[in-house]
Amino acid sequence: MNPAGALALQFRADSFDHPGGLVDAGTVISWIEKAGYAVAASWAGTFVRARYMGHTQFRHSVPVDHRAVVQARVVHTDGADVHVQTRLLLPEVKDESGDPVVATSSLVVYSAEEDGARVTVPAWVPSTPGQIERDEQASRSTVARRAVERGMARLPFPSPGQAPEEMSTLAFLAPPSEATVGGTMNAGAILRWLDEAAAVCAARWTGHESVVAVFGGGVRFVRNILVGDLVRVDALLVNTTERSMQVALRVYAGRPTGVQPRLVAHSIAVMVDVSAEDKAQPVRQYVPESEGARSLQEAAVQLVRLRSEVGAAWTETRRSPESR
Repeated sequence: MNPAGALALQFRADSFDHPGGLVDAGTVISWIEKAGYAVAASWAGTFVRARYMGHTQFRHSVPVDHRAVVQARVVHTDGADVHVQTRLLLPEVKDESGDPVVATSSLVVYSAEEDGARVTVPAWVPSTPGQIERDEQASRSTVARRAVERGMARLPFPSPGQAPEEMSTLAFLAPPSEATVGGTMNAGAILRWLDEAAAVCAARWTGHESVVAVFGGGVRFVRNILVGDLVRVDALLVNTTERSMQVALRVYAGRPTGVQPRLVAHSIAVMVDVSAEDKAQPVRQYVPESEGARSLQEAAVQLVRLRSEVGAAWTETRRSPESR
């Protein structure tokens, strides 16, 4: 039986849907969000909406036809916000200690709402040393996270009409199949679209389709997407290291008859080009050609660093679920 404020969900991807043998990052993130949503909604006792998903590190690939277990637990509450820590385990894949491999982990912040208004949730009161430490870490990281979110919103993104070579755009209508009970798109779908756009951008830069996400620098959900909205996902390569690509992402949506779509989510992803041996390969280096591009590169590098610091402070505690 799960303790209050915690649960675990099991998933398995079929090889038919993933012929490459590995589950894509977008699907993995959608699994994590499902578990996070379930535990947050259960704790709040009402509808919750994802506001932020942060420091998603893909430490180990997820093979198809393998059982994946996503654990989620409440670690902090603040008014209407429920902070949920998640991790995905592979019970059939063992690490050096013989324990199930942790494929990825993340922090998701949900907002409790009723009739569109934020409502206060029951307070999370930590009682064990592990719970107290995680609660304090979540509280401290909130200030830094909000500073990073403000920086992301101010990034000088080019418009579609001024799109450079290193920018890719996906556009489509929000489908009913991805809707919640309230007729808005679920966060898992948006996360998958972000991953797909980042992969297209990275693949165009490298010329190879074997690109994967290794880090999700935090997704900020600004507003809802409704069924039938025209959705546009912009992915812009902003920096490269020897073996990785940093891609800034923005999602816009609005009614098809509307004049101007509005920003609904933004993020930064780190992508790599993997070899047949599952190793990151060297990538073509990005050199900004304008002052605006250089400013964007510098800002993005700083934001990735800040997001990493916020995540590092969060993941220092490595207690087992039993030590909650």
